[in-house]
Amino acid sequence: MNRSGKKCVLYPRVSTEMQVDGFSLDGQKNSLKRFADREEMEIVNIYEDAGKSIDGRPAFKQMLFDIENGLEIEYILVYKLSRFGRNAADILNSLEHVQSFGVNLICIEEGIDSSQTSGKLLISVLSAVAEIERENIIEQTMNGRKEKARQGGWNGGFAPYGYYLKDKQLYIQENEAEAIRIIFDKYVNDNMGFNKIAKYLNLQGVEKVKRDNGTLSQWSTHFVRMILDNPVYCGKIAFGRRTREKVKGTKNEYRQVRQDDYIIADGQHDTIIDEELWNQAHEKREITGVKSPSKIGRDRAHLLSGILKCPKCGGPMYTNKHAWTNKDGTYKEVYYYVCSKARTARGKTC
Repeated sequence: MNRSGKKCVLYPRVSTEMQVDGFSLDGQKNSLKRFADREEMEIVNIYEDAGKSIDGRPAFKQMLFDIENGLEIEYILVYKLSRFGRNAADILNSLEHVQSFGVNLICIEEGIDSSQTSGKLLISVLSAVAEIERENIIEQTMNGRKEKARQGGWNGGFAPYGYYLKDKQLYIQENEAEAIRIIFDKYVNDNMGFNKIAKYLNLQGVEKVKRDNGTLSQWSTHFVRMILDNPVYCGKIAFGRRTREKVKGTKNEYRQVRQDDYIIADGQHDTIIDEELWNQAHEKREITGVKSPSKIGRDRAHLLSGILKCPKCGGPMYTNKHAWTNKDGTYKEVYYYVCSKARTARGKTC
């Protein structure tokens, strides 16, 4: 088929769970460029992504937006069909959408061209196969991570506050670790709550080192609670404490939920606090912690969050929740609006 002079865009993509296939963004781009040169096609643009879902693929969305708004191309080039979508439904829906604007898809590895008669049928079959392969890869990757956790190894991602990563091992970051020790000491020995500890740290000028993962530079109630609930500080590795759950009524929106059944093993890293102090804190959390029933089916929309302004300082106001369990076992919760700066401002309360 003569494609000489045809205009195209390149779409290379890698996702976290698909890294196992060993083909990088640069490798995909080079292969796609060689194909376009061989076919004498004109490359108009290159869109590249590293993410899991459509929501996590800004370049893909930009590509669709450009096509919808008159981008003059005839083809999208991808390395493999699985690069084009998360599953069979995503692939077919996206293909149908771009074809409505006169744009077709070429998968260079499988030799598929959706403009040809057999192309759409092949894409339907291979996208289903790609989805099965993807699920198998995810399962294999997850099994590997579980085994690594059982052996006490860190499974990747950002190191928890108080540690840094070197050669895939956790090491104590001393300028952060001292704050961890203060938090556990104040919680167990001085009977301070999360909010009081956060205010204490901010008022005392205890530095909260800002990480590259976008965490706040001030101490907050939520962050203190996360530290007190993380067994990594007494030398343990926990894996599978949270999982992703699809939000009802949405297409590609997910949220994290806690799991009761997860792996916990002795880690290979040094401890910041001893196990006795951790056990004391954990026992106190079991006694005082109010656990909410399952949130499934109880999503709430707080329409004024971020819109209301504090009459005192002008800061944005967000919803907060006060929850408790009565003696008869009934669970109660009350929602109210609070100034965001009341909890996060360094050494200040609104």
